[in-house]
Amino acid sequence: MTTRVVFVLLYLCGIVGCWAQDPCSNPMEVPSLEKRDRDYVIATGERALNDRLLTEGWYDAGDKVLLESPPDFQHCGTRYPIWRKQKNGDTSTMCIQTHNNDCYLQFTIETKMCGTKEIFYLKKTISSSAYCFGKPGIPTAPTFNVRPNVTPKLRNNLATSKLEFRCEFSKHTDDVFYTTNWVVNGELVLSEEPLKWSGGGVIETHALTEAKLTSVNIAQFGFELRCSVRASVGKDTAASVPVLSDSKFIGIKISNRTLELSEGESADISLQLTVPFGCGTGALGCYLPIESVQLDITADCEQASLASSRCGTAISATEWDKAATIRVFGQVSQNLGSTSTVLKLKLVTPDVLIGNEFWANYTVGVIAVQLIKNTEPIARKYCYAINDPHMRTFDGRRYEHQYEGVFTMYKHETFPIEVQIQTADCGRGRYNAWCNCGVAIRAGRTVFEFNRCEGQSSIWTIEYTLCEDNGGVLQVKKKGSSYEVYLPTGGKVKVTVYGIYLNVYIYPSVQDENNSRGLCGTLTGNCKDDFVLRNGAYSTDDTATGDCDTTYSNWKNLLTTFSNSWKVDKASDLFEPDVHASLQAWPQTNLYCSCSPDPESQNLGIHTKEVNCTAAIHKVCNTFPGFTDVIPTSCTITERRRRRSVGVRSESPRRLRRQAVNEWTNGWTEVKARTFCENLFQESRSVQTCMNVTGVGISGSIDNCILDIQLTGTSDFYRFSIDTVRDKCLHEVLVDPELQVKNGTKNMSVYDNVVAEACLNDCSGKGTCTDGDCVCQTNYGGSDCSVDLTTPPRLSETETVVTCDMSRDACDVLSVRGETFIDSVSTCLVEQIRARKSGLESVVSAVHMATVVSISHAQCKIVASDSTGSEDIDYVRAYRISIANSAGNYGDSVGLIVFNSTCIHAEGGRESKFNWTVKGNYCLDKETCVPHGDGQPGNNCLVCDVSGNKRTWKTGSESRCQSATGQFPLITVAASVGGVVLLIIIIVAAAVCACKRSKRAGEKNNAMGKELT
Repeated sequence: MTTRVVFVLLYLCGIVGCWAQDPCSNPMEVPSLEKRDRDYVIATGERALNDRLLTEGWYDAGDKVLLESPPDFQHCGTRYPIWRKQKNGDTSTMCIQTHNNDCYLQFTIETKMCGTKEIFYLKKTISSSAYCFGKPGIPTAPTFNVRPNVTPKLRNNLATSKLEFRCEFSKHTDDVFYTTNWVVNGELVLSEEPLKWSGGGVIETHALTEAKLTSVNIAQFGFELRCSVRASVGKDTAASVPVLSDSKFIGIKISNRTLELSEGESADISLQLTVPFGCGTGALGCYLPIESVQLDITADCEQASLASSRCGTAISATEWDKAATIRVFGQVSQNLGSTSTVLKLKLVTPDVLIGNEFWANYTVGVIAVQLIKNTEPIARKYCYAINDPHMRTFDGRRYEHQYEGVFTMYKHETFPIEVQIQTADCGRGRYNAWCNCGVAIRAGRTVFEFNRCEGQSSIWTIEYTLCEDNGGVLQVKKKGSSYEVYLPTGGKVKVTVYGIYLNVYIYPSVQDENNSRGLCGTLTGNCKDDFVLRNGAYSTDDTATGDCDTTYSNWKNLLTTFSNSWKVDKASDLFEPDVHASLQAWPQTNLYCSCSPDPESQNLGIHTKEVNCTAAIHKVCNTFPGFTDVIPTSCTITERRRRRSVGVRSESPRRLRRQAVNEWTNGWTEVKARTFCENLFQESRSVQTCMNVTGVGISGSIDNCILDIQLTGTSDFYRFSIDTVRDKCLHEVLVDPELQVKNGTKNMSVYDNVVAEACLNDCSGKGTCTDGDCVCQTNYGGSDCSVDLTTPPRLSETETVVTCDMSRDACDVLSVRGETFIDSVSTCLVEQIRARKSGLESVVSAVHMATVVSISHAQCKIVASDSTGSEDIDYVRAYRISIANSAGNYGDSVGLIVFNSTCIHAEGGRESKFNWTVKGNYCLDKETCVPHGDGQPGNNCLVCDVSGNKRTWKTGSESRCQSATGQFPLITVAASVGGVVLLIIIIVAAAVCACKRSKRAGEKNNAMGKELT
């Protein structure tokens, strides 16, 4: 009976604990104990102790006790000192002292003697009060009211230069001890050990070094530093009242915190170091770089922006006491209007400065800049290439571009920005015309590509194909098959995909004025100088007359010389992956500043002395509802995309369109074509909503519609002409603040009406436009209702197997290429398969919503099942994945094999086989690699044995099996508690049985290398 009671008690003690913790065992230390002395008076500007925020609990004050007499108002490092009035056993009565009352408020606390030491249970107190402590029988403190000075000193060695700070003061007349206190930003951070004068050596010993600052969690300059000195008769006796030194700023001072700039104006900012800077005596040159970074303070697209620059200035160590200068330029944003706003520019040092860590990532200051904006030069400007390529320049010239190949549609003269379009046969001779089939948009070493041209896969490529500028140079957003690519200058490229074709629109920024070239012409405000050739000469084959935006009968000419000059050779073709290696990187990623380099600093590979910022990354702060970011998830150019056919482009442009453009076929006449097109435009909700919007016209779009009918003999291209009206309309309401003003009885703006009514492709006649989105008929979907949901998406390479090494990757997502995938509609059917020695075994099937990256790229989630299946212990996981746009309508599949390359060799390929073998000195246990000689996971009795050509599980030694049970330590305990022994014997016996079963299972396993189909 006694044994059972002990056992139960021990069991209960293990759950709830039999003894409360003794407060003497681990009391907390009283914080800031050195300031709680009777004679410590808070100085002007010093922060007072405040135990209102104290954590309640038991505290140890070392060899000090609670003061037992009032210390005086504002003593003990606080405003309202707390002292002990009376002690009665383990209870003490405490008093809070004010300026006119020694015991304004009383309360009690608990105390406890731990041997000869007293500990205290301290409670939270009222604001600006703190407990006072001191030693009994302390001698009177000497009078010492000297005001010290903080003096910086740079200590140099061969590799580094370290700053230290001395608290300099004059000697007391008596032989006393001196305690130096260091105060950073009003907080006492360090109290040095009391030392005697020693010929002034105490000042050197008490110097504040970078190492001491690090020890108190201060690792960066840019703070106010003060010091004070207290004198005492002995090390542990009362000290004099501290006198703080004048404050000294340790860092870089900035000349002005506010600026006022107009577009194109500049202003200088002066920077001054307050302490010396160095790089060691062995450095050939030493500079402290300072960078300029724009702060995002608003999402208002009406406002202008500053250049965000990491160019800045560099302060020389040899001239650290001389001011340095940063020059800041203003720029305007793209949105229409003339306004003024306040922006902020932050000046910082680099994130990493080897050997000068205290100067790294230091914010010098934030400058508020009032900036004036004026976007008149780009108002109503845009360029387009719409199928089958009708062209419009920025300044309004319209012409035909009926040539095959890759062409520069737009390039910037100063920045490495270019947009190339590729044209191919519209329909294998059916239309006798060329169409846009690809566009590549480049800024620096970042390229985003749309491609479905001849020689490519019949699946769209819509993705980043190069992203080596650390992101952000191009910002891509999408909604269904509509894409917006924002250029770093603030311009925008709009791409709309229609089936196998695409339309391209380019909207310029103010930085394109006088800087644009290509098929879009020169943006100067004068349409008569648009057709500049690549070599800078002006084209002579422009036969148009009259106004720039000419009528249908006057602008349908082809400009052979002009178009041919902007044809791209193979060495500059952005669609060729091999060309990417030669592309120029963006100048200082995300930064658009023209820097005037200092030759000396440039040779040392550091920052320049002056920066002239002329541009900035455009912050995309206002987009239409439903647009989401396209993230560069991968920039790998696969072999599939490298295999391009030859002969797609010829040395000179080839024309497919008939030369006699006045010829009409298939019963069409100009009158019939005009009537047809005008009726289409009248029936289009998008056109009717947009036709009266400021800056939008429809006459040119109707001309395009008529010309397409004349040249192809069909009406198949009418939707593209309507698209020009819709897209220009959407752009205008997005950038023109006047069109966003709400009015009328419904309190709606022009913007509200357009967004609600101008749906893509007018929903293809298979849906209705509701609040800007197409509500499709049954079995139709996509952003324009053009996709038949009952037809499974077509996959790029079906019945293939890809591999994923789980020792390198998470292997939880598979990217699938095909079309057409639809956001929030497409689902993935993922069937898990176990590839075992004995064959393939289907484990489980699951359906997940696909993550649609683009209409041609979806991602399927891969989740492993926990079911174990048969006795076979060697297998790898495999999957078959297919995608549907409606319930149950899954098409062809792709395969995935997930393996661990540590011990598995797996192969993918075009055949739908899961091929794998075990390699090296390993056994395989449920996709886990077990080295030779190690036990099987969960059963140490079986040991991996790799010998000869066989891999087997052999039964280990008896001691190994017994230790695997982990029960031997319990036998000792059981001996003291009696009847529990029987239970342990049963456990050991069960383990022995398990070993025997494992041995039989191990004998069944032989060589594991296997190819499974």
